[in-house]
Amino acid sequence: MPRLALVLIVLLGSSCTPEPRRPGFKVVVLGFDGVDPDLVDQWIEELPTIRRLGEQGTLSTLGTTNPPESPVAWASFATGLNPGRHGIFDFLRRDPATYMPDIGLVKVEKPRFLFKTIPIRGARVTNNRKGVPFWEQLDRGGIVTANLRLPLEFPARSLDHGTTLSGLGVPDVRGTWGTYFYLSTDVSRWDLQDTEFGGRVIRLEGEDGRFQALIDGPADPREEELVRLTIPLSVELDPQSTALTIRLQDQEEEVGEGQWSDWFRFVFSAGPLVKIRGISRFYVLETFPEVRLYLMPISLDPAGPVLPLSTPARYSEDLASWLAPFKTLGWIHETWGLNEEQIDEQVFLEDLFRNMNHLERLLMHELDRGEASLYTAVFTATDSAAHMFYRFIDPLHPRYDEKGAQAYGRALLNVYRKMDSIVSRVLERLDPQDLLLVVSDHGFHSWRKEFNTNTWLLENGFLVLKGVRSDTDLKRMEQVYRGGSFFPNVDWSRTQAYALGLGHIYVNLKGREGQGIVDPGRDYRNLIRDISREILEYRDPETGEPVVQNAYFRDEIYSGDEIEHAGDIQLSFRSGYRTSWQTALGAVPEHVIVANLRKWSGDHCASDFSDTEGFAVSNRKILSENPHIMDMAPTLYRLFQVEDPEPLDGRAWAFESP
Repeated sequence: MPRLALVLIVLLGSSCTPEPRRPGFKVVVLGFDGVDPDLVDQWIEELPTIRRLGEQGTLSTLGTTNPPESPVAWASFATGLNPGRHGIFDFLRRDPATYMPDIGLVKVEKPRFLFKTIPIRGARVTNNRKGVPFWEQLDRGGIVTANLRLPLEFPARSLDHGTTLSGLGVPDVRGTWGTYFYLSTDVSRWDLQDTEFGGRVIRLEGEDGRFQALIDGPADPREEELVRLTIPLSVELDPQSTALTIRLQDQEEEVGEGQWSDWFRFVFSAGPLVKIRGISRFYVLETFPEVRLYLMPISLDPAGPVLPLSTPARYSEDLASWLAPFKTLGWIHETWGLNEEQIDEQVFLEDLFRNMNHLERLLMHELDRGEASLYTAVFTATDSAAHMFYRFIDPLHPRYDEKGAQAYGRALLNVYRKMDSIVSRVLERLDPQDLLLVVSDHGFHSWRKEFNTNTWLLENGFLVLKGVRSDTDLKRMEQVYRGGSFFPNVDWSRTQAYALGLGHIYVNLKGREGQGIVDPGRDYRNLIRDISREILEYRDPETGEPVVQNAYFRDEIYSGDEIEHAGDIQLSFRSGYRTSWQTALGAVPEHVIVANLRKWSGDHCASDFSDTEGFAVSNRKILSENPHIMDMAPTLYRLFQVEDPEPLDGRAWAFESP
């Protein structure tokens, strides 16, 4: 054979993909979102596994990002970068040209059709997080990884040696964080509207025990305007029992009052060639005197997702086949339904523990297979339970009540105890040379009062509404206030600053914002100093307490090419306070401070990073001081002897030898 031909055969037969490496040990990284180190200390006697690890290995606080918000912190966990380099500063990201918010984690482009029938290009989803996540860099180095419910890993990127199931950031079939459905026979026409926090209210129409409704799902990708695809639902009441027969497409199930249905599959048709598949479950709230149903947000079907939920692409289908169908929605727990009081605490907890148990089964399944060297799984039940049940452990919260505390005062502790049990089961599967790292991305605070930042900006002259020309006019014109969203009635020609998202203030900067009026340079610097000084002086009119703990300038806390997406000022609030939901969406309510009367009673998103740290637990002593969530990626690179993909902001931990 000629030498040239032999060389070509060798080159063509070779691959840039390294062979899998077996380092002789494994590492398990467990993320438990929102676990607060102070609560761990308070409950340590009921967390025997974590207590033992603290005595034999490490139990410490873990530094978090500014702000201490889940997508921000998990992005730093994945990449080892500060937010100014990975580009995630909030759940939302505003368009400076239009001032409108959008989901900050991904960018979605609609599919394209020929003659509104033939798909010529599928939907495109781009992850807004910059930087290389550690599972991808380790994969390049030949390390086999198994990754479950990874935050901000959507769409799931391909790996040569591992598996990934996406977590936080995956939408429902409607393209939202999680739109639930409340269906009832007693809904009036005044109630037929979306709720403030992600719910659809639908009237069940009919008589003689037979009722119908339409479930509206994803936007029709063939249409330019928003037109949603629908599926008919029928419900029949058995007069001899408290049960409903639910019929959807070719499925039928009888479900008793106070019971969950099995999984229903939803197939939305956008023409003969495009099917969008989802799954969900019904809960029968009541059968008499009214029929009331709750339908969870419709998840993308793991057995046939229209968007990439996993890598390999069949991995989600395999998991559903091995261990039954499961929710794929990133915001997996029913916080919106409970917050809007369409379901009660017990229904919420049943679903929460079911989700937690399922991820536990997936994790044990992967550990028992034993094919990976690194296992990563992120549980979010600890965070969701704290959001919804903090009011039962804080007697000062406006929604605290003694009866509720007796019934659910241990609910959050029980979720922590479940975490402890999962850690114990993982330890049983480790050998002496293996390493376990358990981390949380941030801590928690009670959220007793809401701060309406745009209202404060209005009352201090930094934001102007149309028709308001002076403080005297402002006092006479209470009608200019609105409770809606997306900057109602704002006069951009006279507005210097506005708030959006959870703690961000943006300058209406000339050349950046669509109708900017503030000159860059000296005017910009003077403005952010004035706003910061004045807002730090603000006091709660009821108590005289300071409300805002810090007002950070973005150039002082971030570095990197993505800093343009950050707010010009990052506010952090003292414990007990948080930015209002209305502020997050640009609204201007009537009062600066209002009581938080929602069941969503604990939070962290706009707290100060200095008193909202997460926690770290390990079966080995961490010798490095002041561990930080940004340290995870460089630590894993050192453990597996893989080069950093770029200069990192985190630093690798040193450990005591096993």
